[in-house]
Amino acid sequence: MESNIRLINLASYTTPQISENPRLSWVEYGDDNNFFEYLIDRYNGSPTNNAVITGIVDMIYGKGVDAANAADNPAGYMELKRLIQPEQLKRVVNDFYMLGNAAFQVIYTADKSKIAEVYHMPVETLRAEKCNDEGEIEAYYYAYDWSKVRNKSQAERIPAFGYGAAGEKVEILYIRPYRSGSYYYSPVDYQGGLPYAELEEEIANYHINNIKNGLAPSMIINFNNGIPPQEEQDNIDFAIKQKWSGTNNAGKYILAFNDDSQKAATIEPVTLSEAHLQYEFLSKESTSKILVAHRITSPMLFGIKDNTGLGNNADEIKNAYNLLENIVTGK
Repeated sequence: MESNIRLINLASYTTPQISENPRLSWVEYGDDNNFFEYLIDRYNGSPTNNAVITGIVDMIYGKGVDAANAADNPAGYMELKRLIQPEQLKRVVNDFYMLGNAAFQVIYTADKSKIAEVYHMPVETLRAEKCNDEGEIEAYYYAYDWSKVRNKSQAERIPAFGYGAAGEKVEILYIRPYRSGSYYYSPVDYQGGLPYAELEEEIANYHINNIKNGLAPSMIINFNNGIPPQEEQDNIDFAIKQKWSGTNNAGKYILAFNDDSQKAATIEPVTLSEAHLQYEFLSKESTSKILVAHRITSPMLFGIKDNTGLGNNADEIKNAYNLLENIVTGK
């Protein structure tokens, strides 16, 4: 007898692979060459990760670019302020923390005698060229959507800063912190918290789908006049779905075809013991581990209240901010 039982192997989290494909000129980031998009999804899907990243980016940016010796070189300081506009710098800071890497697009004058403009370059659109014999990265490849790139002609080569030829007016200034074992791309500071950010998303998705489906099948529809051909079963199922399912008629139904009423389908629900306690633990655990990964001294800095503290609320926020500035945002 053919078995209707299916086993599903769930995917597990793995660190991103950085690979040099011999057929390509660039270095891929992640198994599908799309790890930056994975990080963006973790930002968009996890409320804790989203709140912490947004808060830390604001702290790093502060009041924008400044110079300690502005009074000694006012002309140079004004040129710096002209070139690096606040909104462009804020985007670079956002990429640098959220994606672990960042980039400026540097545009020269026609004669390439000086820098004319500087813009933020979305780092998720860039892939590093394989290094030369001296270990230097001479260029980066640009594509709006790397998931659609299949060959070299679909990506544009842009020289790295300082490597452009005389006639090339655009270069990429790529920014990434040093990380042991990483040469082309740097992992994010909160790398260890990514599985918990994904867990937080999945908990929310589970509860949303559970509510949309009425928490449990809401009805059983038995047809006790024999078992029709598979095509007819599918047509009946489709017709019922069209009329009764959906978010306005919350809950799913079970459709059963039987030879007679004595052979009607029976339901034996598989229940999870103390499910609410397990989901509560997973939710708190994911939040806690995300905060640890970001080295957050107090969740109150980001609007997340817990039962611990460093004294009263004012003292906690002040002390926690000073500590966070010293170990994370001020490095």
